[in-house]
Amino acid sequence: MRGAVKSTERERTLSTTLRIKFERTGPVRYIGHLDMMRYFQKAVMRAGIDIRYSEGFNPHQIMSFAYPLGVSMETRGDYFDIDVLSYQNCETITNQLNAVMADGIRVISTTVLPEGSKNAMASVAAADYLVHLILPGGTAECHLLSEEMLRQFLLQKEILITKETGKKTSVEDIRPGIFALEQREDQMLFMKLKSGSDGNVKPAVILEALSDMFSIRIASDRIIRLEIYRKGEDDTLVPLG
Repeated sequence: MRGAVKSTERERTLSTTLRIKFERTGPVRYIGHLDMMRYFQKAVMRAGIDIRYSEGFNPHQIMSFAYPLGVSMETRGDYFDIDVLSYQNCETITNQLNAVMADGIRVISTTVLPEGSKNAMASVAAADYLVHLILPGGTAECHLLSEEMLRQFLLQKEILITKETGKKTSVEDIRPGIFALEQREDQMLFMKLKSGSDGNVKPAVILEALSDMFSIRIASDRIIRLEIYRKGEDDTLVPLG
């Protein structure tokens, strides 16, 4: 028994943490977060990656996702971490995973995390989104949100929303969590929003606030997460990968 404990401690010491960046597009965007986790767990096994497992009676792979993907949300830059006991190089890990990926899911890159780094979930500070806007009925009306309207929206000192959690209702100011908001392509709105354990602003909340301010009932039929950030030196935002 003691030998088994020593072996596990040795594995933890010798393991390496890899951060894997991936994209998800097409029909697979309708997969929920828990199913995405199970998918990557099975993909790691099929790819023959020497992943480390937890201790105890029900060992599981050491895997941590940065930011759960909502159902129907696409991504061009999401991340998860894994601990491995051995590997050849990062390019090989990327190729091994892509060899077993389903259509619509692709690993973009693999990097080695320095010792002592926070895991993916604990590192998240912000995220970029590209949001396709529609009016109820399916008519695209993104042009109704002019640059001047967006400027007025961002000039507000406070943007208060009401949050309901169970039986509790609270008021929250989301203005500090909006880092950028601008039109990009036709019918597309770019958002850089605060994310993570210190605060989380979602694209749908921004659309509701815009609708309330300008009396325009807008919604979205497509949201793409472009990138996830952590805080670097001087609190600058740095891509998680």
